[in-house]
Amino acid sequence: LPGEMQTTITLKPVSCGTELNIVQEGVPAVIPAEACYLGWQESLILLAKLVEAEIPD
Repeated sequence: LPGEMQTTITLKPVSCGTELNIVQEGVPAVIPAEACYLGWQESLILLAKLVEAEIPD
């Protein structure tokens, strides 16, 4: 798709971990906002699986 999209990711320490804020700008109108949300949600779930410690029961 023509155009330019910009994604800004901000990480902020909080008492129980890290707050994550994602802002996407310039998303073409043909891409529904819900699709972006679901894509980020899936990506972050997969990232969490990679970085979270596995604590045995």
